[in-house]
This record gives sequence, structure tokens and C-alpha cells, in this order.
Amino acid sequence: MIQSHDLFGLVVSDGFGFEHSAHDITHNSGDSLLQALHQSQNLGQEYLVNDSGQVAPVVGHSSSSGHTNSTIWQAHGAPTPTVVGTAGGFQIKLIWDSSVTSAPSGFMKAVIDAAQYYASQFSNNEIVNINVGYGEIAGGKMSAGALGESESYGYLTNYATVTADLQKDGFTFGASNEPTNSQFFVTSADAKTLGLVNAHGTALDGYIGFGNLSNTGYSWNLAATTTGQNTGTGSSPPQFDLQSVALHEISEVLGRIGMEGATVINNHATYTPLDLFNFAPPPATPGTLALSPSSGYFSTDNGHTNLGWFNNNAANGGDIADWASDTSPFQAGTHGLPAGPNVTDAFAAFAYLGANGDISTSDLQEMAALGYTLKHQV
Repeated sequence: MIQSHDLFGLVVSDGFGFEHSAHDITHNSGDSLLQALHQSQNLGQEYLVNDSGQVAPVVGHSSSSGHTNSTIWQAHGAPTPTVVGTAGGFQIKLIWDSSVTSAPSGFMKAVIDAAQYYASQFSNNEIVNINVGYGEIAGGKMSAGALGESESYGYLTNYATVTADLQKDGFTFGASNEPTNSQFFVTSADAKTLGLVNAHGTALDGYIGFGNLSNTGYSWNLAATTTGQNTGTGSSPPQFDLQSVALHEISEVLGRIGMEGATVINNHATYTPLDLFNFAPPPATPGTLALSPSSGYFSTDNGHTNLGWFNNNAANGGDIADWASDTSPFQAGTHGLPAGPNVTDAFAAFAYLGANGDISTSDLQEMAALGYTLKHQV
């Protein structure tokens, strides 16, 4: 989720909660599942998680063929789905909700070009299926203050499975406090990337939704580009960069989320692949993982190089895996942000009026840390 820094102030997220249903598994079944995860590399229960950390189990899940209750279908009156990317490479299928028919002209192109940017950067042979809504997400209301939101299907697995796959890409895991005995949540899209499920499964991998900015006095900059470097966001009249929000939310469905030990599933501490690259600042011993929602920094070399500060979710709300931006759009200190007027990082937790949210090299390195193979090294 990306929130407005100016529109609604620093809106505190709902935090990590559990969305109860008649199909929730019990403490005992959770203990049994965790034990099974330690004994096998098979995927466990499938869940749907939103970017406030609320979790609901998926009924009739299947780790081999995809979730059975999220089969893609075109809503009545909705535009025809759009597939970006080339067959045999990385593709994203955008399944438009009927709500996008009320979006302003240029909305669909801005989202399409954001998806096309990722298709131009990654070489993994897979297709990611994302439902896109306007003024809603997954048929429901968006959170107050949210410019954009995501919800992702995903699976439980374990530390050994995640690290074994990422080690194939050259990553090493040598922190003194690696969560080796914990369960991990991997989004459906990232599970495809890591080879844990069918990379060309047709089930929905996630949802993204965009606020309509009604009754705010603000509007969207609908300029679009496939380069990840947008322009044209104005401050008079005040605008937010829609394509930046699209880049942000799509990346969350792809797996750019953090849980940092939240006990949202089976009352067991849960982590994500990105949590293994979030290191604690001093006075912690160098090379110590943060394992906390109270900020840390992104590093791909076991803490030696700081590639950007993560958002302090405990203090500011917002998402754990987003870049710090509550006091300044440049607070995170990410690397390789394109030069230009009013340029900020698209993965920041809070958006600023009049700012163009672009992709930095730190952003691309984050995606590579999730298993996405970059066509061009950064």
C-alpha cells in the first residue's frame, strides 16, 4: 500500500491482524503444519494477504495447480484483459475490473506501461495474473488515505526452501540470527519465480486498486512511460503520480512485502523472503537481521552495504517493506534514483504531491533479491 503524505497526513495502518473465518485453522493444526514445513519442502496452506497484514486462508487451495477459488473471469462490462511481455519470458496479465470504466482517460495506459516496465526488466519465464480496480480493490472498499493497495495470494513454506532457491541466484545468508526454524509466506507470483508452483498457472495471483481521489481537490497525473521514469506530476493544480502507484502496487504482488515475525498465521512468527535482507542498524552487531517492524536497512551482502532504509512501520504506519519517507521523500537514501525535478522513489511508503515516483537501482536490487532475474545488471 502507498499512502499520501499530504492528502490525509500520516495515516496509521491497521497493523497486523487476523481476519477470522469459518475456515481458519486451529492452534493444533498450525503446530502440525509448522512441523510438517520443517520436514518437507512442499508448500503448505495457501492464504490471501493484504498490505495491512490481514490474512485469510484460501479454501480448496492447491500448491501444484493454483488456488481453485480464484479462477480468472472477466467481469461483466469490464475491458478485455491485457497481457504485457513476450511469451517465453516475463509476462503480466492485467484483468480489469468493471470499475475501471469509470477511471479517467489514460488510467489503463499508465497501469499497462508500469507492467510493461517490469516485463522489460525481468527474464523469468512466467506469467503473473493481477486484477486491477479503480476506487476499490477485490470488490471491496479501500483504506482511508490509500492512494493504492494490493492483496496477494501466497503460500506458507520454510526457511530452507526459500534460501535454497535464492542461493541459486548467488545470495548468501550468514546473519547471526537467521530465522531458520520459522515459517515463511511467499506470494503466489514469487512462488512462480522461485519454481515452487507452476510458472504459467492461470489462477489469480493478486489484486491492485487505486483511489479515485474524489472530493479531495487533487487529481492523478496520468502521464505514462515504459522506462520507470515518469514526468509531468504537477503541484498547481496538485497531483499524485498514478504510474508510480502502479509500479509500487504491482511490485507488492510480485513479493515485495515484509512480515518481520508477525504472528498473523497460526500464531507462529512469520517472515517473507525480503525480511532476510532487512538488517538492524547500530548499535546492533553488524550483520544482524532486523526481524522487527521498527525499521532497518536493505542489504544484499549480509549487511555490509546499506542500499536504503526501510519504513518504520511501528512508529509511522505504512508498510514494513516500503522505503522510509515519513519525514522526507529522500529519507531512505536509496541508490540510483534517476535525476530530474521532483523525483522520488516509487517504492516509498508515503507519496508526495507534485512528485514523480521513479524506479531506483535499489528497487531493482530488491526485486532481484526475491528471485527475479534482471536482464541488465545494476
